[in-house]
Amino acid sequence: MLDISEKRFLAILPQINFLLSLLIVFHHGFISIVRYNGSFSPFSYGLTVSIERYLYNISECAVPFFFFLSAYLFYRTYDGSWSQYLYKIKRRFWSLLIPYIIFGTIGYVKVRLFSPSEMEGGGISYLSSLWLSNTMPLWFIRELIAFTIFAPLIWHIKNSIWMSVLISSILICLTSLNIVSQRSFLYWMPLYLLGAMLNKNMIICIAKRFDHSSFQFLAIIFLCIYCVAAWFLPNGFEKVNIINCLLFTLFRLSTPFVMCVVIWFIIKNNIPDIRFMHYSFFVYCMHAPVITLTGIVYDRTLYMLFNYEIVKYFTVVILAYIVCVLSAQFIERFFPRCWSIMNGKR
Repeated sequence: MLDISEKRFLAILPQINFLLSLLIVFHHGFISIVRYNGSFSPFSYGLTVSIERYLYNISECAVPFFFFLSAYLFYRTYDGSWSQYLYKIKRRFWSLLIPYIIFGTIGYVKVRLFSPSEMEGGGISYLSSLWLSNTMPLWFIRELIAFTIFAPLIWHIKNSIWMSVLISSILICLTSLNIVSQRSFLYWMPLYLLGAMLNKNMIICIAKRFDHSSFQFLAIIFLCIYCVAAWFLPNGFEKVNIINCLLFTLFRLSTPFVMCVVIWFIIKNNIPDIRFMHYSFFVYCMHAPVITLTGIVYDRTLYMLFNYEIVKYFTVVILAYIVCVLSAQFIERFFPRCWSIMNGKR
């Protein structure tokens, strides 16, 4: 029997976060136009675009599980009391709000320096960019802040199964009708509630299921179906009709169940925890400008030698991740106080 207790699960968080952050970099590192073109035949895209499109689609799993995991980590130590709420608010002030302002400011300065025509200067423009998160892909932090603010209400909802089911059903309908935006915490509320309801007894129960070869077989089959289904997501046309919206919603809702298989695989194979995996938050926040910079450097140095788009895609993604980690390690070593604040005092 594998040791998949809550303690063991918490011990592999660096490996899980590393995987999620790598998927996010793949999601934003595409070179080609990877939108759905009306056909699901790989031949209509070509080899390079097919690979990029598939990786773009399968990496959709990162954000859903990120919210699911965040909810679990928040509510495993939250008892609904006022003192706990104030403690959580204080913690999230440093771990979410301050980094959000810092990295949002970096994004604003980047746009003002390199693309001044895209954004006006001034205090109102700066505050607007922070609120909209339109210079860096930090909207997920903004929505986590919203979840934190509404924690007492969510705590009462997640403790009532019928209320959780009712609210989740209503929100799924609203998202399918394209009334609720994907970048709204309401869109992710059903997944967040699932994560909030997870506890150590459930983790042990799931672990016991994986002791049976029949359950392992079914779980792997489900994982394969999920991986195949990713190709058939009509990316770029999520908001066209109810069916497309519903497809994306169902795909994201099924992500936690798929990640159970991934977690089981990590534990079963004793995937080691290495220092390189401990900079995921910095990668989440800084990967976008680093991808752009790495792409420019590649075009000016390596493109003449490796004039293949697929080579550029993988090279830029891998180098962008490495550059993010090395930058984080540099700041951590030479500016430890600055690093502590940028990393949310983690």
